[in-house]
Amino acid sequence: MAESRDTVLVLAELAHELNQPLTGIRTSAELLLEARPSDPAVEARVAVIVRQAERVKLIVERARRQSPPPQGALRADLNLAVDAAWALLEREAKQQGAVLERDLAPDLPPVAAEQVAVEQILGNLLRNALQAVKSGGRIRVRTAAASQGAEAVVEDDGPGIPAELRSRLFAPFATGREGGTGLGLRISRALAEEAGGTLEPLEGGPGARFRLHLPFAT
Repeated sequence: MAESRDTVLVLAELAHELNQPLTGIRTSAELLLEARPSDPAVEARVAVIVRQAERVKLIVERARRQSPPPQGALRADLNLAVDAAWALLEREAKQQGAVLERDLAPDLPPVAAEQVAVEQILGNLLRNALQAVKSGGRIRVRTAAASQGAEAVVEDDGPGIPAELRSRLFAPFATGREGGTGLGLRISRALAEEAGGTLEPLEGGPGARFRLHLPFAT
């Protein structure tokens, strides 16, 4: 019990100390926008900076809370989460020559999850896919309504999941990539299950395929 209280205290202190630099990042971004009000490229980049600063704040807050928020307060846009997650990878993908193909269902109802958590899950899946494909590779993401909820399927044309890794895919520190932490999929599945959903690998390559399923918001 004492260890749990210590963890909460450390996370609370971390949240407090991060608040000031995050506020500074957001303020600087907004000042940049004021200085270049008619530049759409600056406007787009500032929006990303502000959103990601807010995302860091929410991630730390969720860790400090150590429990999911009330279910009635959860409403996330799955399609928006795809775009927000990919926005962080676009520059890297362009340098690599990789392409994202989107097939996003229009008018998809909100799902019962935190927006930042859904973006985190999809960000991990898309980053893994980007790291798996070669120059000129393709990543595909599809969203659709499915069985009392919505799903997002992320697939790539990389080499696929190594056979020796499949049985421990969601175990901590399990990775088939040099320099990888082996934590992204584990964290992503935990976030999906916290929202009452699932995250699972699919067969039918040639590359890796993952399906995220989340219940609709009430």
